[in-house]
Amino acid sequence: SGLGPKRRQTLLKQFGGLQEVARAGVEDLARVPGISKQLAQRVYDVFHVDE
Repeated sequence: SGLGPKRRQTLLKQFGGLQEVARAGVEDLARVPGISKQLAQRVYDVFHVDE
């Protein structure tokens, strides 16, 4: 997914936990430093496979 330990940690810190990351939209994820729009979309897709 292109999400290494450092970026994963950044996302968790920014949002406060995995559930919050899962609830975040692509735009919210992309606002995090080091997370591109493309990477944000991939992270979002991981949590929203069934939709």
